[in-house]
Amino acid sequence: MLVNEAIAFAEQELKRSNNLNSRLDSEILVSHLINIPRESIYSKLKENLPSNKTEELQKLVSRRVKKEPIAYILNNKEFWSTNFYVDRSVLIPRPETEVLIDLILSKINNKNNYLNILDIGTGSGCILISLLKELARAKGIGVDKSSKAIAIAKKNSISQQVDNRALFKNVNLEEIKFDKKFDLIVSNPPYLPDVSLKNLNSDIKLYEPKIALQGGVQGVDFLYKIIDLASKILKINSLLALEIGDNQFHILAKYLNKNRFKILDKYILINKQVRCLLATKL
Repeated sequence: MLVNEAIAFAEQELKRSNNLNSRLDSEILVSHLINIPRESIYSKLKENLPSNKTEELQKLVSRRVKKEPIAYILNNKEFWSTNFYVDRSVLIPRPETEVLIDLILSKINNKNNYLNILDIGTGSGCILISLLKELARAKGIGVDKSSKAIAIAKKNSISQQVDNRALFKNVNLEEIKFDKKFDLIVSNPPYLPDVSLKNLNSDIKLYEPKIALQGGVQGVDFLYKIIDLASKILKINSLLALEIGDNQFHILAKYLNKNRFKILDKYILINKQVRCLLATKL
């Protein structure tokens, strides 16, 4: 089987499962099999796919036909121009979360300052690790109630060579206690209202951890708790960065104000929804 035939086979199988990105997914799977970047696949179309890879391709395609996300199939997701290990224990990093990092960095004038960072619900560790790579003297703690997520975050911190500045702890949000105060608290918490979970795409609903998605009746349960905690352990004039859900900004703005926070910046999607916000403690 030639490489172009392998791509065609995968594309045909994925189209049957109503995959709207069948061509792209096929190229990604085949390029993974022959260990080249997808951008280089067109220079290999007339080469033979190694015979021992045919069965493996069928297995990968079968998983994608069942709606398993590409990131879990390959145990890899690019975030902040870096590859992170992911599996079904953690949420797949998304582009809008990169905006959260942009908002934070835009407000830090001196990137060489010593900063203490707390990442709540760290998952794969992608937020904390990306920040530590940008802030050379910063140190951070990532917490998550999932022990499997903590193991993955540790694995990623080692592969990204920031493990000497990153500490990961398996702890529930309600149990977080620190003697010291932080310069930055960041979180992409569960923020989907319970009722909306049934309307998610199959890729998400069937495979991504509900623990990282389900945010209570209005989706703000964890956000309230994080703001409460930040009011106690965040330094004055320091930053709180949150990713939030649809129709939550105004209710959270009131809660932040009540807890002596001032909103500095926000990121608005094309549909006019606020997805990320940055506040400072007064």
